[in-house]
Amino acid sequence: MTNEISIEKRVGINLKKLIRESRFKTQEKFACDGMFVDPTTVRKWIKNGINSLKTISEIARVLEVSFMELLK
Repeated sequence: MTNEISIEKRVGINLKKLIRESRFKTQEKFACDGMFVDPTTVRKWIKNGINSLKTISEIARVLEVSFMELLK
C-alpha cells in the first residue's frame, strides 16, 4: 500500500493554502466573493479534493495562479 496523496486531494490541500495567501484570506470570502458558491462547497473541495478540470481552472483564474500551482 502506498501513502501517496491523490491529485484530487492535493488540489484540496493546495487550495486551502492558496486561499490564505490570496486577497480573499478566508474560505468564506473566497466562496462568496470569488467563486460565488456556498462556503460549504469550498470546505468540501478542501476536504475531499476536486476532480473537475473546469472547476480547477476556474479556481486558478479567480486566485490568479497557474493551473499547475493547484496540482503541485
